[in-house]
Amino acid sequence: MIYDKLAAYYDEFVDQNLNKLYLELITKRFTEGTIVDLGCGTGPLAIMLAKNNFFVTATDISDQMLEVAYNNSANEGLNINFFVHNILDPLNIDCDIITMSSDVINYLDNENDVEKAFRNIKEVMNSNSVFIFDYLKLSYLNSLIGHQEEIKMGESTLIWEVNSTSKTAQISHKVTIDGEEETHTQTTFAEDQYDKLLNNAKMETIEKIILDDRIVLVCKKI
Repeated sequence: MIYDKLAAYYDEFVDQNLNKLYLELITKRFTEGTIVDLGCGTGPLAIMLAKNNFFVTATDISDQMLEVAYNNSANEGLNINFFVHNILDPLNIDCDIITMSSDVINYLDNENDVEKAFRNIKEVMNSNSVFIFDYLKLSYLNSLIGHQEEIKMGESTLIWEVNSTSKTAQISHKVTIDGEEETHTQTTFAEDQYDKLLNNAKMETIEKIILDDRIVLVCKKI
């Protein structure tokens, strides 16, 4: 995967303000506890949470991302559990807090998969657990269409192009590094659709934070 090459530079694209918001949402509800950070990338949120005395398990679908995340956490002297996991697969760990930050949910392209991911998460929650995730606004998704950028990464150059697709509320990201090309799509849904999918999975929103580019939801098991 081309994203394996990107892993070494992924931290440069991390929104630390979003991670700080997640930390604030968690620490106003918990002073300690177990956290599962889904789609952790190179681990910036997981590391921030571990530094605040939470016991953190972090997952991602990319081996290379997890390798960088492990090295980042080791450099900080932190003990974080990392393992490969697809959010469409069941989890086998009970936890107080589940996070899925930086629009991970938008990499699922249909409502059935989104609901399946929500159901997997609900199954490992207890009555006091919270699930915090964010999704991109449609207006922001549309504003990215036509974006082109060249980003220098060491001796390589990343070329990033964003285009619309034939599907409503979906964009494609074409990333090229050293002549190797890969395309990923992101899809979003309306607020009431996410509410419906959460409800179908027996969860409800207890707090909503509206940002310029995304909406962050704090959810509990019904």
